[in-house]
Amino acid sequence: MIFQGSERLIVVFFSQTFIIILFALLGFIIIKRNRKRSTITLFAFYSLLGVGLFMNIIFILTIPSNDHIIISIVYNITSYFIIFPFIFILIFINVILKMEESFTLRKITIIIAIYGILCWTLYLLPGGITFTSNWTPVYSIPFFIYLFVIFTSYLTIPTIIYSIRLYTLFKARNLKNKLRLFLSGVFIMLAVVYGAIYFNTTSEVIFKTLWSIFAFFMEIAAGVLVYYGVGKDL
Repeated sequence: MIFQGSERLIVVFFSQTFIIILFALLGFIIIKRNRKRSTITLFAFYSLLGVGLFMNIIFILTIPSNDHIIISIVYNITSYFIIFPFIFILIFINVILKMEESFTLRKITIIIAIYGILCWTLYLLPGGITFTSNWTPVYSIPFFIYLFVIFTSYLTIPTIIYSIRLYTLFKARNLKNKLRLFLSGVFIMLAVVYGAIYFNTTSEVIFKTLWSIFAFFMEIAAGVLVYYGVGKDL
């Protein structure tokens, strides 16, 4: 990141702690209401993404150790738990679209497992993630391309396709309005992921500076829109 030392810790700690608390609160409200497949799926998204953001704080805290192995392991876990939870958004849309009965637990498990394995293979790329002298992660071009392809082909494109189907399924104006809020949140969140991938690949200081500010507000907006769009009424 563009921040150094204690400044970096302060920025990450306060910004991401706020988002973690927000996501934990929204997830708790959703799962407390009932425990059907749709609510469990959306809860998994909020909670696992919260774990990823929490691990990012742990990553910053491990930097003073200067232990490359520990720092690499913690960062790999961090990045995994940030990209992995988005499979649950795709599952959630499919659960609603297929009215839960036809979208079986076995099918859901297979979809999640395949995506989980694909994400895991990212870390097998030689030199995929390196670190600068101040332990800022840098993605290699092959890592960037592989992650971009996996995320786009397995998540973004199917999410767009199923979102269109879901939108045409809803007929009432109030439901369409709620769905628009939900989908706005989803695509803002996807944009955050793409921005983060580019952030860790590029060396453009201006982009990194602006992105560090905008990403914080985009994550908050996306989390709230997803909840108030559909999650609130589950």
